[in-house]
Amino acid sequence: MEMPDAAQNKRTRAVIIELLNIRHSEQRSRPDHVLMWHMLLDLGADASENEVLTLLQDLFDRGYVAYREEKDRRTSRVSISQIQLTPKGRDLIEGTITDPAFLF
Repeated sequence: MEMPDAAQNKRTRAVIIELLNIRHSEQRSRPDHVLMWHMLLDLGADASENEVLTLLQDLFDRGYVAYREEKDRRTSRVSISQIQLTPKGRDLIEGTITDPAFLF
């Protein structure tokens, strides 16, 4: 399996943040990782479900999103739900802060 390059990761991080911002501004329900994955696929992104999980975990580590994570003890499958932007994520979208890890 081919690993995505840094520029692709930066673009996909930015798209995830933008999609979450749209959902937030429209007061829509908080998505899970599967819905985020399908939204990215609909936009033409070339990302696997595991890549989306990894990017969401990265965004969490950077403080841009919050979510609930569960791990199935039987299968070790990770599931992320209730994804939302943090105030820092909204600052990034609004241009109050910048981060070279994103390609808007």
